[in-house]
Amino acid sequence: MASVRIEGDTLVIGMSMIDELLSFHGGFNIPLRHVTRAYTGTRQDLELKWRLLGTGAGSLKTAGIFTTPEGIVFCDLAGDSDCLIVETRGERFPRLALTLDPGENAASIAKAINKR
Repeated sequence: MASVRIEGDTLVIGMSMIDELLSFHGGFNIPLRHVTRAYTGTRQDLELKWRLLGTGAGSLKTAGIFTTPEGIVFCDLAGDSDCLIVETRGERFPRLALTLDPGENAASIAKAINKR
């Protein structure tokens, strides 16, 4: 699971150490000017096809780099709850799909990101 916050002009995405190990990637610091859109969706909405790097254990845990009909997506997903999807330009991953830490609301965070 991930923690997402806005610090100044940067979107900061932190992940637990186990998620970093499973996904073979650490957290992200993305300039807000590179974020084109943020919204909520489900694992099914992503239509994940092939795992390029990471762990794909179904709804239990999906962490790493995957292909979709729309291109490459970095995932840190757990369970079947709604996830935060962040679309970017000029970044390594054009889309990130994240299950947020307990107590964080994907819809309200997406709204805050889009407002910036």
